[in-house]
Amino acid sequence: MPGVSETYAATVLAEIGPTVDSFETDGHMAAWAGLCPGSYESAGIKKSSHLTQGNRYITQALTMSGLIAAHSNAPAFSAFYNRISQRGSKMKAVLACAHKILRIIYKLLSTH
Repeated sequence: MPGVSETYAATVLAEIGPTVDSFETDGHMAAWAGLCPGSYESAGIKKSSHLTQGNRYITQALTMSGLIAAHSNAPAFSAFYNRISQRGSKMKAVLACAHKILRIIYKLLSTH
């Protein structure tokens, strides 16, 4: 997978464990890791959102992996990064790539 080095993969596997049976869906794992976008809405007005608090080791490893994957030659990640970064912040696009990598890791570990 582009952007995920052996060190980052070892960090993620050390924090998650060998199986993902403790997480019902990939969304639950993203929330635990702190890579799901928070939402703040009051009186029907949507305010700016931020990342939720979660496991800081996974968040740091996947953020760096997302940054590397976003600037790689892999069309899946570079096109995804470009599409999101045009709408707003570059860092939000990097974190979206990190979230996508985490969902792929969940799928790989759940299907063996």
